[in-house]
Amino acid sequence: MGGISSHLSILISLLILFLALLVGALYFAYLTWCKKLFLRVFKRPAPMPQVDRSPTNIDQSTVFGKGRNWFYSTRNEYINVRIQSFDNTKLSGYFRPSSDRSSRFAVILLHGYNEHPSEMAAYAKLMMKQMQCHILIPHMRAHAMSGGKYCTYGLYESVDLNKWIDFVKAQVGNDCRIFIVGRSMGADAALLAAAQEGFSSNVAGIIADCPFDSLNNLLMYKGKEKYNINMKWPLKTVNKIALKNLGCEIERCDAVTNANLIRVPVLFFGAGSDKVVPENSARSIYDDVRTPKHLVMVDNCEHCMCYDRSPAAFEREVRKFVEQCVVRMISIGKM
Repeated sequence: MGGISSHLSILISLLILFLALLVGALYFAYLTWCKKLFLRVFKRPAPMPQVDRSPTNIDQSTVFGKGRNWFYSTRNEYINVRIQSFDNTKLSGYFRPSSDRSSRFAVILLHGYNEHPSEMAAYAKLMMKQMQCHILIPHMRAHAMSGGKYCTYGLYESVDLNKWIDFVKAQVGNDCRIFIVGRSMGADAALLAAAQEGFSSNVAGIIADCPFDSLNNLLMYKGKEKYNINMKWPLKTVNKIALKNLGCEIERCDAVTNANLIRVPVLFFGAGSDKVVPENSARSIYDDVRTPKHLVMVDNCEHCMCYDRSPAAFEREVRKFVEQCVVRMISIGKM
């Protein structure tokens, strides 16, 4: 009887050990997956090129393709510039002085995730139609010629933007008036910057094309789409990894939470058939903004294709917005 009891105890101990090892292995696999997920989300999407080469072939079937072609055909009018950001990351950009060097208007254009600055050329050309202005198109952190190991979807990029604003003021003058045009991630960087205390009063307005409401919601949305699971717990773990590696939490990348702190006018564009960001992201931010604002939803339109889908309406809305911002600046004595 004692022998049976002894064998049973050994079996139970072995079973407990096996379950503990199984749980440990599953937890290790879970952590490994979360670390890979963190890298997939935040790690630089492409290696930094050694030289900034022009593409040999550009698809000009869209307004953005035509814009890229125009950018490279006028490339000699842009100056390669470099600054150092708050964390010593070296950032690169293209600066195009206005043909009227006395102009006090400037435009900063911020591209989206895994894009090149030339994607913003169509917007640059559009803004140059509205006014004589200086143009700055940065390579976003961890993209193209800019340094940085990680892309933070607007968190660090919003602080980088403040450094670029300082650069523009040094080039154009402390009395300059700046418009910021952001696309997707670039739009969020602009909105997050505008909600920060001490945001530059030189900024006259922001044009936000297809921003996402929060990084957490974006990752929940894309994770559900890719893995068909609820991403709540994995993202909690990814958030801890982000805090350790980036020094910031995913939850801080939220354009809605502090939208009421934005003090400059904002023109929003949203795509009616956007499959990249959560539905109604632009509207969620728009609803909480307390400054002069306008939202344009473009039906049957994919992510960041509003300008291509409805160019005449897009240009009309931008023209009205710029005019209203200038009138506002005059009325409050800033011009």
